[in-house]
Amino acid sequence: MICMRCGGCCTYLDVAIIDPAAIQADGRSDPSKPLIHKPAGKICPYLAFSGEVANCSIHHLPCYEQTPCQQFEQVGREDDFCILGSYLRAASQKRSDAVP
Repeated sequence: MICMRCGGCCTYLDVAIIDPAAIQADGRSDPSKPLIHKPAGKICPYLAFSGEVANCSIHHLPCYEQTPCQQFEQVGREDDFCILGSYLRAASQKRSDAVP
């Protein structure tokens, strides 16, 4: 799928991420430090926005390889735009609209 750079996955999914303290100067992660939990609804510490475009600040580093984020896949054609981001945003909006 083609990422829409909305930041939805990095905000709304409950996922394991690399511990920021584990990233070494060469961009690799310290193997003695495990992944940490990023709860749903909490913005990933690696997520940065440039206007409305979301970017991962470690996506290009060697430590990103083989992470749950890098291995995440969606069902659909490779050249289809991501539908998960719009779903997650709509679901989040419904939850916030329901709060009195």
